Formats: sequence, structure tokens, C-alpha cells
Amino acid sequence: MIDPDSELEARYRSVTVTPDWYQTNIPCQVGCPAHTDVSTYIGLISQARFDEAYLLNRRANVVPGVLGRTCARPCEPVCRRNKVDGKPISICWLKRAASDHREYRHHAECPPVTKDKKVAIVGAGSAGMACARDLREMGYPVTIYEQYPTAGGVMVNGIPVWRLPRYVTTEECDEYMADIGVEIKYNTRVGRDIQVADLLQQYDAVYLAAGCYVPNALTGPDNKVIKGADYKGVIDGIRLLEKTNYGEPAFIGKKVAVLGSGFTAMDCSRTAIRFGAEKVYIMYRRSKEEAGSDEYEMDEASFEKVEFNYLVSQLEVTSKDGVHVSGMRFIHNKLGDPDASGRRRPIPIAGTEFEIEVDTVVPAFGQYSDVSWLPAEELGLEVNKWGVPLLDIDTWMTNHPGLFAGGDFSQGARNLISAIGDGRDAASSINRYLGGVDKPAEAAEEIELPDYRRGMVDNYESIPHQMLPSLPLKDRYSHTRETETGYTPEQAVIQARRCLQCQLNIMIDPSICILCSGCVDICPYDCISMEGLSRVVKEDPLHEDAGRWEGGADMIIDEEKCIRCGLCIVRCPTDAISMVQFEVASPNSRWTVSKIPVINVN
Repeated sequence: MIDPDSELEARYRSVTVTPDWYQTNIPCQVGCPAHTDVSTYIGLISQARFDEAYLLNRRANVVPGVLGRTCARPCEPVCRRNKVDGKPISICWLKRAASDHREYRHHAECPPVTKDKKVAIVGAGSAGMACARDLREMGYPVTIYEQYPTAGGVMVNGIPVWRLPRYVTTEECDEYMADIGVEIKYNTRVGRDIQVADLLQQYDAVYLAAGCYVPNALTGPDNKVIKGADYKGVIDGIRLLEKTNYGEPAFIGKKVAVLGSGFTAMDCSRTAIRFGAEKVYIMYRRSKEEAGSDEYEMDEASFEKVEFNYLVSQLEVTSKDGVHVSGMRFIHNKLGDPDASGRRRPIPIAGTEFEIEVDTVVPAFGQYSDVSWLPAEELGLEVNKWGVPLLDIDTWMTNHPGLFAGGDFSQGARNLISAIGDGRDAASSINRYLGGVDKPAEAAEEIELPDYRRGMVDNYESIPHQMLPSLPLKDRYSHTRETETGYTPEQAVIQARRCLQCQLNIMIDPSICILCSGCVDICPYDCISMEGLSRVVKEDPLHEDAGRWEGGADMIIDEEKCIRCGLCIVRCPTDAISMVQFEVASPNSRWTVSKIPVINVN
């Protein structure tokens, strides 16, 4: 029997690949809402090319120094390195390393104004700045109306200084916007100092990116506001962070209960520690597995002696004098079926009520958008039940011509990188609305890397993951001293070398492959297999004549297992195997894989 698999059913489907397939084969870039060219900038850091890595990041995500400290890291759970040793590449922390260790500031050149149509943006946060940057590069004059005295939005008013130093936000928000010619009208609240209708008359397009700052009410299991929610000593998490970040007076007592489990709750609990609280509780109605923050943030809070209490719901804020907080009553929960969020619903257990003694209560379980300044009826806007404008999902425009919206204002509270992705998408739509033309895409290319043998010269597979260096506990009680110290240049280079470089792909030339199975034998992760022709459902031109062959085989490569070591290239006796680097740029360079040599392979 020439084909030993001929009696088996087809296992694989063969299709002609397109650039889209190559893009989806880079999971970190797919996971990033801004589609940052992760594999390239990590490769640059592996060669200590920090300045190039920083600029490549800024091109995609606008504020790399900020994101390197605060990003929600949706890229890391999908990183293929997880399948090698259970730990992803430290994509976020390496982004910070590129910012920390670059040699120059890299003030941006101001793009010339080449368009006669003007754009106004409401809000200088993540979405607003990302939209403004891209529009300026397209040649539009852009003005941002910002109610705060600084740019950055939640980066400044919602993220503590001990996590994100203000010299970083000043450089990447205020100074960067000034460098590229974006006019920002600070301390200007739309709806009070100027109306949306006025902006629509004065500008050719308006983008609403006002963020999501109204805290959810302090409710109990019945979704009704609990008794005592208005006592002195109850302060919403987003308001507490705003006050402490801007140096305003904020009361934080000795015993603090923080309600919630997201990033705001973690920041509030750790801020309370720095402001002198002796005991801080995190009270969360679900289990640890359903918590909104990531494991790292929760571990850091635990290290700072924050006490976590799961499966408890608030019932009442108590007071001994009827004015000030003196305690809080809770009830234990069990988990039921999943609710609309996909998480299991907490169900109170009768008879399990208990009380803790606290003098400060910080509700930190989400925000919604303030639409009081938006005259929806006057403008004829279609809105949802919360008054937020409805959008065309393809254009980010409301039903009012020229009025766009995005970021957390329209999509709800999420994270910085998602809002940045929204802003960049909106800029392209605004450009098309104003008669502009998309920057054309660049054709996808496959560039062969000669003499690739990384697995023989680099021990990258065995490099362990290193946590980000931070201050010892005794030095963490300052509100202004950054807690995380970051990788040294040497540590960053080593951690970057762990990257598998998923923009690289193994290619086998069928015209000179002799089916010797040498590549199958040498592959350390069994990602190459030789399969009989009958195991593949044939739909591509490569198999048109295969039905008439007397013998042959298909060489199958599992991209999920491949670590790009190149041992198969070295082993192949006919040089039929090569390593190629995929390069592409989508319209407006929204998705790029750069044409930069990023790895030493000889």
C-alpha cells in the first residue's frame, strides 16, 4: 500500500492562504485593539534598539510609556509562549522598557495642514487623542475641548501617580499633542462653556470622546440604593482617585472597605494604604475567578496587606451618629447561573448577614457616561435607554451628519488600549466623511531569511519569565513614588529574547522536498507531520493533480506549536525548507507588520 492513510478519513482541509491568514497567525497583534506590531518591537528590544521600538509603538498606540505601565494586556493571554512554559512574553512591561531606556525624547514633527475642513473633539483622553493624532497626520486642523487642566483623561484623573508618574503623561499627552499641532482648550466643559450645536456649526465634523465618569449607584442585592449610601465617609472610587491625583483634600480613614474587584478597586485599595489606612478590605460579590482585575494586580494588593473577601454583597452602611460611617453590613452569597455579563450570578444566602467596622466606604464597581451636556432631542439624535448616542458600527457616526462618537463614552467603561483603537478607527471614518481618501494598503510580502538557525545559537526557549521589579513593601508608602521600578536594559533584552516571533513562518518547497521525514524527526515540538494525501480535503490549486499520483504526501505544519527555531531548515538535505518574514500594511497603516530586521539568526 503506497498510502498507508488511504483508508482513514480526511483530517485536514487545504486552502489557499491570503494576507488575512498571516495576520491572524500573529495572535498578540490580533488581541491588541490598536493592532500594535508587537512581534517587531519585541524583536527590536531583543537587540537593545529601544528608540526604534518606542517609535514603532507610538505609531500604533500613541502613548507607549503610559500603556507600558497601565495596559490591560489583552495580547498576553493569547501569546503563543504560554504554550511553551505557561508564561507569556511580558509585552506590556517591555513596552515600558522601550520608553524608559530610549536615548532621545523624540519630539514629533508637526504635520502640515493640508485640508480646509476642521474637526472638533470632545475629550482629550485615550480615544480623543488617538483620533486627533491620526487626523493631524492626514492634514486636518484639530481642536480638542477638555474639561480638565491636563490632557490624558482617565490616565491622569483615574490612575494613581504611584502607578503612572505625571512626567510620563505630560510628555506623551500634553507635549505630544502640542508637538503635532493639536489645539487643546483646557478647562473648557462642553455643555457649559460651549454647546455641541455650536461645535457642529463651527466645525465640519465633531467627535464625542468624553469618557465614562459617572459612578454606578451604591446598591444592594435588590439593585436598590442601600441605606446609608449618603453618609460622610462614602466616596466613589473614581472620585477618590480624581481627588488624590489632583491634590485635592480627600478623607481616607483608618479602616476602609472598597466594593468591587476591577482595576479601579485595586487602585483605590492600594491608594488608601498609601494615605495611611491601617486596614483595607476588598469586598466582592462573586468569587476570585470572576474578578474584573487581573491576577497580577490582585497579588500586588495582597502583598500590600489588602484583605480580600469574596462572595459578599453590601446591605447597609451603618453609622453611630447618623452622619459619619462607622461600619457596613454584608451578606454571604453563593453563585447561580451566568447572567448577561457571562459571569455567575451572586445569590444571597439568608441568615448569613455580618458587619465589619470601617470609617470609609469606597464603591468601585463601574461607571457610565454623563450625557447631561448632550442635547439629544434638540439635535434629533437616536440614543439608547441611557441617553448615549447610537452609532453606525462601520463609521462611528451618529444619525446626525458629521457627529461621531467613540471610546468609553459610547462603548462603556473598558480600558485604555480599546479606546485608542476606537479613536484610530474613528479618524479614518471622519476622513472618509470629509472627502478624504484612505492611504492605500501595501501588498503583503514574504521575505526569506537566509541561513536561519536561531535554535542553534540562542537559548530563548529556556529563558524563564521574570516578574517586573518593584519596590520592597517598606518603601511603598508614598503616593508619588512609582511602585514598579521596571526592567533594566539587560533584563529587558533577555525577556524580549523569549519571543517566538510569530510573524515568521516555515515554508516547504514541494518541488524539491524528497519526503525524507528529517524535519519531522528533528522538530522539538512535533509541529511537523507527514500525512498521506488521503488525509487532506483538497480545495486549492496545489492538489489539482494529486488524485492521479501513485504516491506522495502532504507536509503539515502546526503553527500553534512551532517555536521558529529553524532546526528543520538546518536538517533538510535539499534546502526545501525556509523561514520567511511576513510583511504587510493595511489601509491607513491601521495594521502593519514592519519591514525591519528584528532578530539576529546567524
